[in-house]
Amino acid sequence: MRVFKRPLTAAVASQLLSLLVIVSAVYFLGGVSLALWQLLLIQGALAALISRPFGMANWWLVLHLLLPLAIWLALSWQLSAWVYFTAFVIMLLIFWNSAGERVPLYLSNQTTWQALSDLLPEQQPFRFVDLGSGLAGTLNYLAQHHPQGEFVGVESAPLPMWLARYRCGQQRNITLLQHDMWKLDLSQFDVVYCFLSPEPMPKIYVKARKEMRPGSLLISNSFTVKGFEPDEVLELDDRRRTRLYLWRI
Repeated sequence: MRVFKRPLTAAVASQLLSLLVIVSAVYFLGGVSLALWQLLLIQGALAALISRPFGMANWWLVLHLLLPLAIWLALSWQLSAWVYFTAFVIMLLIFWNSAGERVPLYLSNQTTWQALSDLLPEQQPFRFVDLGSGLAGTLNYLAQHHPQGEFVGVESAPLPMWLARYRCGQQRNITLLQHDMWKLDLSQFDVVYCFLSPEPMPKIYVKARKEMRPGSLLISNSFTVKGFEPDEVLELDDRRRTRLYLWRI
């Protein structure tokens, strides 16, 4: 059920509904013998349960659980206003995509980098794009191992992009774009790679089918597209048993 289009709206609604239930219970029961921190944990757990029908990702459950207690602790410490503002700005710069696109910052590991490298041409030139390139670890690794390739990273979150540009400054076959991936023309790439979330994958698949050239390759880390079986699935030998889903266009 998708009552709310944006997860941030669903999160706020979940917490408010949970708070209403807790306050109502305390009022009608005439008081409870629980400590405040216990009530706050119950509110967080209830908010997590309420958020499930809203279609929120699993990682939001932890945020719901801890948020009321974290706010109470922060207020108890009586920190200066600039501390909260600074923390908010940093989180916004890192998780720019999470509120609107339901895409948190995921980082590919070196096992995944090697598996991707094995999928790329050995000799002939090609163009590779990472949609949501984050800190550009994937691009940096692949660009070093495939100097004949041209690698493009697309990232809209400011802080990861700044760090990525610093990290890849010496790598001449990498281009980093602070850009909306939905406005990028995929027809110019031979390989499109993404490590996003379940939410945007159907739209990514449709966009790829519409724009990518015959013979090109779409690769999704961990997230498939319901109703569209991949041509190949690679299960990697890492701790999280990463799966790469491959669609040949």
